[in-house]
Amino acid sequence: MLATLADERRRLVADLRDLTDEQWQTPSLCAGWTVHHVLAHLTTAFALSPARIAAQVLRSRSVPAAMDALARDVARRDPQDLLDLLEARATSTRRPPGLPLAAPLTDAVAHGTDMRWVLSPDRADTADPQRLRPVLRFLTSPLAAVAFVPRGRLTGLRLEATDLGWTHGTGAPVRGPALAVVMAALGRPAARAQLHGDGVPLLLSRC
Repeated sequence: MLATLADERRRLVADLRDLTDEQWQTPSLCAGWTVHHVLAHLTTAFALSPARIAAQVLRSRSVPAAMDALARDVARRDPQDLLDLLEARATSTRRPPGLPLAAPLTDAVAHGTDMRWVLSPDRADTADPQRLRPVLRFLTSPLAAVAFVPRGRLTGLRLEATDLGWTHGTGAPVRGPALAVVMAALGRPAARAQLHGDGVPLLLSRC
């Protein structure tokens, strides 16, 4: 899985290297964050010490609020410097305590897509969907409730990644490419266009 994570980070660096100043300020799929902010979030664990991150979590009294504050802090740095940092730390296994390596892989996949989908069709993610198997397994596990998929979001739904032959759960179907299933599970309404099945409206209503 480490090789997949490193490749995901390096592909993202290559995709973002030639962005213009205007493109860095494009609103991403993460509400309130530009493309620059999303990149800053992906490099926060490398740009700041664990003590600095922990202190912000304590001050914010909320992990999402802390991540927002930290990303805005890191985003003061030039995006090219952040790309250099992400490339240099591509093989890092740092992750939140108690979570598997699938957690940073999920972060890289999801936030890479948050940027690619809003920049241009030419930057659409066309990598092998097989790399998404550990991401799907993680997102449908109890551990994902820590910071990725709130409890109850996937209840009563059957997720089907049609390009992988992967399924999970029972109930109203949500069918589509693995990446779209991943993004919908993470609460991104932009995935709707690639999904079909009676469970799609229910899933997106919970996001």
